[in-house]
Amino acid sequence: MKFYNFFVLLLFSVSSFAQTSNEFIEFKLSINHHPINVGEKYLTPSHSDSIYFDAIRFYVSNVQFFQDEELVAILEKKQHLVDLEFPESLKIDLGKNTSQDFNKIKFDFGIDSLTNISGAFGGDLDPTNGMYWTWQSGYINFKLEGVTPSCPARKNFFQFHLGGYQAPFANVQQVELDILNKKNISIELPIDQLLEKINFKETYQIMSPNQQAVDMAQLIASLFFIVL
Repeated sequence: MKFYNFFVLLLFSVSSFAQTSNEFIEFKLSINHHPINVGEKYLTPSHSDSIYFDAIRFYVSNVQFFQDEELVAILEKKQHLVDLEFPESLKIDLGKNTSQDFNKIKFDFGIDSLTNISGAFGGDLDPTNGMYWTWQSGYINFKLEGVTPSCPARKNFFQFHLGGYQAPFANVQQVELDILNKKNISIELPIDQLLEKINFKETYQIMSPNQQAVDMAQLIASLFFIVL
């Protein structure tokens, strides 16, 4: 009887693991097709200069799953801070949503206006994460900081803090991607394709809501793609 109970328990454990393994969204940040690590040296897309990243952080919120055009599930946790410095933050657990059939995912790149006007919160939205300006400007949706000799700023330091929730500089963007394997959703953001559009000699700092921030947020949102 003891052996039978042990066998049933073992079978249940294996079954539970099979149901939960690989059931997540994983974000991958890359440059020149290589994963990015904070503080490591890389070459810019033109290969004419070196670049280091001190921080890459962004918010993903309001994740929804669709079967064609029909909404079938919504991720229970509304906001997720993806932070290159903390590898565990690159994965978002799908939980019970994998029981649904879906072939499309939609999410907000950034924090929506309703959350912004509701004030600062805890967890991923805690201001101590360094992703909140003030009640007037709201959350920083995307933060990119680093060093490259091309940048004429002090110590060659560049910083792009993209945010803002009020018109005409509402910054949040929606991303829509087709899904092939719902239990292993890997979404890549090629930072090198963003760098290709930045002339560091002219633009090396965005620190408030403005049209430049909106334009850059739109560009970044268009770069996400599913890794097959």
